[in-house]
Amino acid sequence: MYRRGVFPLLLLLSTLYPVKPDCTSAEEGQETSLTCTVNTTALFCHYSIKLEWRVNKPAPVIVCTSNECGGGYSSFFGISATINNSGSTLTIPNVSRTDPLNMETRWACWPCGSASKEVTTCDKLEVYAKPENPSCTVRENTAVPGDIESVTVSCSTTKVYPEAKCSLEWRTNGGTFVTINKTPTYNHTELTGTPTYYRSECSVDVPVAELGEGTHSFRAFIYPTVTDGINLVAATTASTTVTLTLPEASYTCSTEMIQGYFNGKSARCTCSLTSDGYPKGQAQWYRGSQTVPGVSGGVLDITFDSNNPEQIYTCKGMSAIGKGSGSTLTTKFAFFEQDTVVFSSPNNNSMFDLCDGSNQITAVCAVLKDNVYPAPTFSFSQTYLPFDNSQERQDGSYYQRQVDLRPDVGGIHRVTCTVTNTIIISETQSKEISLTLRKPPPLPPKIFIKGKTYQGVNALNRITLAAGYTGDMTCRVEGGYPKAHTTQLTCGSLTASGRENVATLTYQDGQLNKDMDGTECKCTSQHVTGCYDNKETSLTLDVTYAPVISFTHDSASSEFNEGDTPTFTCTARGNPPPNLTVTRKRTNQQLASVQGNLKTAELTHTVEPLNCLDTDVYVCAGQNNQGVNTKEISVGVKCPQQAAFKISQPRIVEVALKETAELGLEIYGYPSPHLLTLIRTRDNTNLTGSARHLIEYSPGQAPFGIVNVTIFFVEEEDFINYTLTVDNGEGDPLVYPFYLAEVKATEKVKQEEQGGSEDDTVAIAISVTVAVVAVVVIAVILVILVLRYRAASRKSPLFQPALENRYVDIFSQPADGYEVPVTHSEGEGMRPEGRNQVQSHAYDEIDTQPVNGTEMPDGLVQEEAPGHRQLRVNQYEEINPRQVNQYEVPRGLLQEEDMKLKGQRQLRVNQYEEINPGQVNQYDVPRGLPQEEDMKLKDETVQQPYANVMSPDQETKGTNHNHSNLGFDISEEKCVYVNTAGHDNDREK
Repeated sequence: MYRRGVFPLLLLLSTLYPVKPDCTSAEEGQETSLTCTVNTTALFCHYSIKLEWRVNKPAPVIVCTSNECGGGYSSFFGISATINNSGSTLTIPNVSRTDPLNMETRWACWPCGSASKEVTTCDKLEVYAKPENPSCTVRENTAVPGDIESVTVSCSTTKVYPEAKCSLEWRTNGGTFVTINKTPTYNHTELTGTPTYYRSECSVDVPVAELGEGTHSFRAFIYPTVTDGINLVAATTASTTVTLTLPEASYTCSTEMIQGYFNGKSARCTCSLTSDGYPKGQAQWYRGSQTVPGVSGGVLDITFDSNNPEQIYTCKGMSAIGKGSGSTLTTKFAFFEQDTVVFSSPNNNSMFDLCDGSNQITAVCAVLKDNVYPAPTFSFSQTYLPFDNSQERQDGSYYQRQVDLRPDVGGIHRVTCTVTNTIIISETQSKEISLTLRKPPPLPPKIFIKGKTYQGVNALNRITLAAGYTGDMTCRVEGGYPKAHTTQLTCGSLTASGRENVATLTYQDGQLNKDMDGTECKCTSQHVTGCYDNKETSLTLDVTYAPVISFTHDSASSEFNEGDTPTFTCTARGNPPPNLTVTRKRTNQQLASVQGNLKTAELTHTVEPLNCLDTDVYVCAGQNNQGVNTKEISVGVKCPQQAAFKISQPRIVEVALKETAELGLEIYGYPSPHLLTLIRTRDNTNLTGSARHLIEYSPGQAPFGIVNVTIFFVEEEDFINYTLTVDNGEGDPLVYPFYLAEVKATEKVKQEEQGGSEDDTVAIAISVTVAVVAVVVIAVILVILVLRYRAASRKSPLFQPALENRYVDIFSQPADGYEVPVTHSEGEGMRPEGRNQVQSHAYDEIDTQPVNGTEMPDGLVQEEAPGHRQLRVNQYEEINPRQVNQYEVPRGLLQEEDMKLKGQRQLRVNQYEEINPGQVNQYDVPRGLPQEEDMKLKDETVQQPYANVMSPDQETKGTNHNHSNLGFDISEEKCVYVNTAGHDNDREK
């Protein structure tokens, strides 16, 4: 008895650990095993029996405890079992279907002996006996002798359990076996005795169409009807094989064949068996995969069809197993019916004009496709010479070939067309036509001149001729039938004509000139065909001449503002192609250039932002081997007038009483000054227009000029400060301060005698001697100059007459009680980048010792303009030898620094002053000026103008002026020294 709660627990455990049936087919008399799968560790039994094996008997077959199995039928049948944690395995050494234990029954195991917990191992153990004496036979089924319809395969076994089944297979020519997909017919017979056995038979019919050609062998698997029974037996192979063969056929034709072609338009061919085959077949014609309808006895009648001239037929043997081998017939015909060739010209005309590209003669030779096969060959000959330019033409009903008749010469031509059958070469036909062909010349006219030949409209047809050339130019037209006529040669206004194919033009003196440069000469001619008038030859005349220049800029005015960037355009036409350059006239600076490669050249140059010093004359020059021509444009850059050097201190003008004081101020700006004003600084008196004060502007090379201030018959009250104002209406006026300083002739002489070197002493002696001789002359000249300057001043537009009662007395001692005026703010010198620089210096070394109780301002500082050319104009003083005993000789000017020019030769302008080292008449001798550096000019000879002198009555806008240039001439490495008194001293550098 189970304790309360134990059975439900066992039931739960059996659910958690289910058992599964596990049995396979068992061969009778052989060993087999059964397995009961259960988790024996989960069983809670109240007794020692853990599991029992049972069949359809009340008693267990075998009993298992936790450790071992035994009892029941184990000793009688030799059945044994084992048990472990996962279940039990039962081993039956000799499977039997006889009593007392028929093993072909249901098998189960019982955990802990409870019937409610039975686990089925086999619903029924399949017991089998393998087939004994299996065998197979093959039978050929024939309806008539020598013919076969199908094959029957039969197999049997004398003893098997349970009833047998069959799986039949065949293979062809030793290949892979395949299953016969037909259901076999079975016959089973039960044998007497116990246990039960059977005799089984099976058979199947296979049509020969399924087998096909080849040698076929057969086999079968005969097996008991149990699970996976086919794998329990080996195959049984039939010893008999069946061999099937296909029939073979070939054809014969009664019509003669040449190279595979039937000679004619019809043929008859017969298809016959060469091998009957097994099963027996018959001969048959096929077109593609279909049999040819209406064919009886293998006889095929064929007729030429132009729409399908070549047809393909196949002669084959056919039987129940398929089509045998055979032969293929391609029905090709070769024939050419007589008198069928047609050879014609357009509209059957006999005369033609052969014009290139449009009116060519195309003769066509044709034959109807139904009259010849295969496509024939065409050949043409012209007057018995063969053509090689024929071409095929497409037409649905005809074989056609055309020939384009364009012979080299015209005339009467006989053209023959020959047509040949390509297979039956003996069948050839010819046709001939006679044509009169008129043909224009094949090439344009030829022009002959100076031994050269030109032909056709060609850009390279150019000839260079010198002006004044005399000679013949001939045009000739060659070829054509008949010859060309009305030939004409035209060159500009000159024309020559010829009645036939030649025209000659003769150049006489003066007919060929520069106006004919670029003239196109044309030769034309006519032909009877009317299709040669578009043929011409042209020749361009290349006549050499010097350039013709045009020079413009992109502004409506030639006056510009600083910062403008005008663009200059220079064009030139010349032959040979001219070279162009654009330069500045004053500086001789080349701005742009171009190497001409065409007869018309253009050079465009946009200048950098303009400044004042760009005022100049700009020149365009065109040059070739025929000459040089130029055009000029004057350009003015508006800017205020300014000094050519920086103003750092008022300038000292030294002059003796009763003499004339002169000040030359070099300036630059554009336009020229329209207002010159001289102001006496002390009382702000305007001296412009005064009889003794002359202010003149002398224009130089634009934008430079000189303002000359002249004070006649200097008196004591004139030694005072002045301001010169120059105004051209552009920006702030130029204000330039200076003052007069009295100098005595005796002081000059004494300084020259006491302070000079040995060379200076000689120079002083010479100068004094010259001065003594010239003093009388100077006096006369001064009177003349006064009268001249007054007259010129009245003529000048700047002159303003002064009223006598408006004169202001001038203190003879301008420093007593008055401050010497300070200098105006230092102005900028000329510093244009990359341009020449002209600088005028006033000497500024002044003795700091008071003269007559008056302090003199510091000297002016010499200005430099690095990187530019320098031109220095020096002032020096003339010495009156008659005043030596009464006046101190002023300080001599020391040699100034030379101008420094990078890469240029050196040019030195020297001023010389004699220096009196001592005191004369109780006055200190002023300190001398320091020696200046040399001007360095490397590897270039430079000529720089100092000023252009213009008389006042010449200063009129829009009028050409003659200028007298004062300057340095170093063409022979000389320095020409020019002073205001008109003395020239030449010194070799």
